[in-house]
Amino acid sequence: MIVDIDTHLMHMKDCILGQSTDLARIITEEQDARYPELKRVELDLFPLRIELVELYGACLGMTEEQRVFVLKEWGERAGTHTARMQQITIDMMLREVPHYRNTIGSVIKYEAQKLNLSANELYDVIDVLDRSINDVVYFFSVPFVRHDKEQLAFSQQMVVELSVPVVSINDDIAILPLIGSMNSERSRVLQERALTEASRLQIKHLIIDLSGVQTIDTFVAQQLFSLLDALSLIGVKGTVSGISPTIAQTLVHLGLDFGKVGSYSSLKRALTVIQSN
Repeated sequence: MIVDIDTHLMHMKDCILGQSTDLARIITEEQDARYPELKRVELDLFPLRIELVELYGACLGMTEEQRVFVLKEWGERAGTHTARMQQITIDMMLREVPHYRNTIGSVIKYEAQKLNLSANELYDVIDVLDRSINDVVYFFSVPFVRHDKEQLAFSQQMVVELSVPVVSINDDIAILPLIGSMNSERSRVLQERALTEASRLQIKHLIIDLSGVQTIDTFVAQQLFSLLDALSLIGVKGTVSGISPTIAQTLVHLGLDFGKVGSYSSLKRALTVIQSN
């Protein structure tokens, strides 16, 4: 009697679904042995593992279009949930893939022997499983990558904000010391943070100290002047101190003049003049 591949696939599907909890437990034990730290989140991961085993089994009875749709939906949901679990990395999750392949593959191999499947028939069944696993790896990884990018962007933003500190000297005066290189992103944060902090502190003078900045480009210089103009609009007098010879040459070359707002060679000199007025 000739039995078509769909019948074999449905048989394998039923066998895997009937053992999903046991198969998930085997995978959990293997992963916990590799990563003992995962035991702390085992209760959260175990239902996902059962769900994934069942998904692999169900995929054996789906068309390719159905399989891709279902796996994409699962990967987005499960990947997003897992990525937010701080103890888990994408490396840990990708290292689970062989466990699913081997554990489910063992069931398929056992059933294939019982059914006396030919090598070609067994290959057709395994091929569906392999394509399902490959799709899961991709769709599950996408939310992880997106989450990592979001976390990196957040960390970079925090670093930039911390590199633009507004330090209050007294009720009227605050200093904004800048150190290192200035780029467009840091200039943007400089604008926002300086104005926000000046307004919050209700100061009258803000000294922008450039002693720790070696060079600035045209865009940054123009942003600095825009900041000084914006400060004046909220009633804060902006002053610049610590201009290096290199920066001074850049400003002269650009035709920019700090004469209207006041500039000093050092922070000490700027504070002395402002406090004496």
